[in-house]
Amino acid sequence: MRVLVTTFGGDGGKSGVSQYIIQFLRHCRACAPDMVFDVILYEDEKSVYTAHDPEFKTICQAEWLRSAAVNIFWHQWGLPGLCRRNKYDLVFIPGGNRRLPYRMPCPTVVTCHDLGIIHVPDKYDAIHAFYNLRVLPRLLRRQTRILTVSETSKQDIVSFTEIPEERVTVTLNGVDHETYQPGDAEEARTLVAKNYGVDTPYLLYIARIDHPGKNHIRLIEAFAKLKERTSLPHTLVLAGSDWSRADEVHQAAESCGCADNIVFTGFAPSEDLPALYRGAALFVFPSLFEGFGIPVVEAMNCGIPVACANISCLPEIVGDAAVLFDPYDTDIMSERIEEVLTDDDLRARCVSRGMKRAKRYNWRDTVQQTVDIFREVGGNENSN
Repeated sequence: MRVLVTTFGGDGGKSGVSQYIIQFLRHCRACAPDMVFDVILYEDEKSVYTAHDPEFKTICQAEWLRSAAVNIFWHQWGLPGLCRRNKYDLVFIPGGNRRLPYRMPCPTVVTCHDLGIIHVPDKYDAIHAFYNLRVLPRLLRRQTRILTVSETSKQDIVSFTEIPEERVTVTLNGVDHETYQPGDAEEARTLVAKNYGVDTPYLLYIARIDHPGKNHIRLIEAFAKLKERTSLPHTLVLAGSDWSRADEVHQAAESCGCADNIVFTGFAPSEDLPALYRGAALFVFPSLFEGFGIPVVEAMNCGIPVACANISCLPEIVGDAAVLFDPYDTDIMSERIEEVLTDDDLRARCVSRGMKRAKRYNWRDTVQQTVDIFREVGGNENSN
């Protein structure tokens, strides 16, 4: 079976979608040695997606396709034509909630990570909101099989798009257990101090600076209340690239009264992430909506206690292994953070349960389930 894998909508390695694509490409050849995988990408993203395996055949696309509008239109004509010429048996679109075709000459398997727009309506501007609310559901209904990364997201897809439940399959995200594992906390804090100038105990949040969806401003408000109420010496470390409305998050930090105790790292390279996790006193994840929440599982696997929002898929993913809070209530958020920082027994329970919980999430299993679905639908010769 010849499979084309697209990388569009992955943000070049700077998002959870791109991590999903990277992990699929890292494991797919071992999970499906009988399949041939071609990868379509931009020339400068080879180092992100395919550098680990030179056997991949890569199809590089022109720079002008980086425009979102142009790229969406290319999926309607350019992608079907490419598949027809190269006679692919199946196309896999891992960024399916961002880029999808209407009609294809071969079966398609797409991953729709979430439908956050229906939960955070002001997450996007008017054009993006229109695409997500009006166009995307129609495109999703045209695909052969939909994958998604949690039961919560599956229920959203089924109810919002009216796609039959049997066409939507949950393949949970994983964690890279070799990279994200417990380590020397003191060594990690030394590296964090050197690279990011943080020489105090710290709370960590890893997410692109994206307002309002990632909820940084309420976390900053909760942290300011913590600093005002207690003498805890902690710094709040916000790791991630500036994204939509990031200037509002930076302004909130400047005006909160404890700006000297808040550090924005910018985009943190993947090689720094294990140390950032291991050195943290607590990983906080207040996001207003997630399809899965990969950083939460990475933190748990590193042996770090987690406090996270009690909405969307997060309770499903963490189970009883984290402290939950209402992400809209900054008083509660602040109190829950303080509890974890000051209660040694609670911290120990979170660490123990978190490491046990994280074992159930494995990228190899995710990819194996995915290629099994390729085999299931790959015999369908009808276009969608």
